[in-house]
Amino acid sequence: MPYILVRGNLASYGEKSPWRILVSGLKATDIEQLKRFPSGGYCDDSTIVYMQHPCVILTALEVLGYKVVASSSTSVKQDYNEYMWTMRREFSEPDPLTAPQSHFKSHEEI
Repeated sequence: MPYILVRGNLASYGEKSPWRILVSGLKATDIEQLKRFPSGGYCDDSTIVYMQHPCVILTALEVLGYKVVASSSTSVKQDYNEYMWTMRREFSEPDPLTAPQSHFKSHEEI
């Protein structure tokens, strides 16, 4: 199960860029799917910044198959509450009936 971390503010930072949400752990295909949302670029090798309200990005991530599994809040400044969401997406497991058969013979076959 791939996990991602999402951190953002619900209170506006100001008129120029009221919201900023950081998403860590996205795969390249997920980043490609989210290109329609304004981005502030990368802040490190695994975190991308979006200039959107957290609900917009959380909803987009849900459409991509992610589900919130935990959340917390921290008061960075008294006026700005930041929240963090941990999200995960299920791996698609191969169907055991269609999985390739082993090249080794079982004890019963010998």
